[in-house]
Amino acid sequence: MGHIYFGDDDGDPSTASAPAAAAAAAAAAPALAAATAPAGMAAAAAGTQFAHCCSRARVDYNTANPCYVFKAIISPDSSAVAASLSNNAIKLYSCGVSGLSHVADIAAHSATISDVQFPFDSLPNALYSCSRDGHVKAWDLRSRQLAESYQAHHQELYAFSVSDNLVAAGGQGDVHFWDRRTQQRLASFDDMHMDDVTQVLFHAASSKLITASQDGLVAVHELSGGLSQDDGFIAALNVGTSVEQLGLYGSGGQHMWCRTGTETLQLWDWLAATQEDAAGGDTAVADLAEARQMAAAAAGASSAAALFGEVDYLVGCHWDSSSGQLLLVAGTNGGAAAFFPVAEQQHRAGQIPPGGNLLQQPAVVLNGCHRDVVRSVDCFAGTAAQRLLCVSAGEDAQLALWTLDQAAVAAAAAPSSSEDSAGPSRRQQQHAHNGNLRRSPY
Repeated sequence: MGHIYFGDDDGDPSTASAPAAAAAAAAAAPALAAATAPAGMAAAAAGTQFAHCCSRARVDYNTANPCYVFKAIISPDSSAVAASLSNNAIKLYSCGVSGLSHVADIAAHSATISDVQFPFDSLPNALYSCSRDGHVKAWDLRSRQLAESYQAHHQELYAFSVSDNLVAAGGQGDVHFWDRRTQQRLASFDDMHMDDVTQVLFHAASSKLITASQDGLVAVHELSGGLSQDDGFIAALNVGTSVEQLGLYGSGGQHMWCRTGTETLQLWDWLAATQEDAAGGDTAVADLAEARQMAAAAAGASSAAALFGEVDYLVGCHWDSSSGQLLLVAGTNGGAAAFFPVAEQQHRAGQIPPGGNLLQQPAVVLNGCHRDVVRSVDCFAGTAAQRLLCVSAGEDAQLALWTLDQAAVAAAAAPSSSEDSAGPSRRQQQHAHNGNLRRSPY
């Protein structure tokens, strides 16, 4: 099985060096995975813009055993979209201003897929996935073949992260490490958390690893001295409730956002918590305990008021590095979603009174393609962002490609589809899968 080579293989495998692309990580992962926001995102902050759906694709027609999309992510070169499905498969699409085109299916795992990522900017064909079947796998999209495989025996995996030389994955309280060069297991941090590990993330600018769990704790580990659980543990942040998703933002990824299992949002100066001489870090910078209500109120003062009488769930956050703006993505059960700028700097400066709304009017609204919960939104980066905004995925078995560029809308003429977008609503069908899901986004 070939190794997808990246970085200097002469280094110590126990010293983590994360890819530079993770410096401004944000998701979601799944992923929301972070990317530089499209040029229109910052400009939209002056007023709400409505994105146009220029292409969409249906991932499933099996009404007897329906599936939906957990997460859709864009490759680093913006040429492909990978979508993880609730039937344990991954669908691949080519992507461009002409739309989404189905390329292939990968029978990826034998149990629920927990996450998918493109971890390396320099390797746009290297797609990684992890699953409750206990495997982390790397796929070469050129051949659509398995290139790397890592297994945690007899343990489900819920999250993972990849650096130049290491793969780390979180399971039922434990964190496991493998050497990417040999695919051999190096170590495990046993009982690192008291509950399932929901997030694992290498920090790009250092040798630190961040883990988070349903136990409500975020732990920070220093790996420069090797994979020592006791010696490497340097900080713990008490979120107070289950951490479902987190991402790093800021010029050096020194800040962290956390989406919780109770649909709240917290902001932390996590790096300061690891430095004895740094102020702050021991408590959250901001705790948006009523994030959904804040989003609904912010939307109510905008031209999108009719769509967001209620905000039902949080999708994740996106970091716009060009403007230095963090945006919360939230949505409705009817399939609308929006990017809400977070007034973090005003909050830090004391310009927002206690109990005030930290969310501003939506910068961009996505509406018209989805008819059910939107699980994933991933933004384009680089030159592709001049024409395309993002790709979204939902429980209606739909992928949607969005743009703010009128020229792209005109070129598309009308929303296109690589597969027929017709089909019954998923609201009733999704219940068939609830038994297979560990966590719900709402």
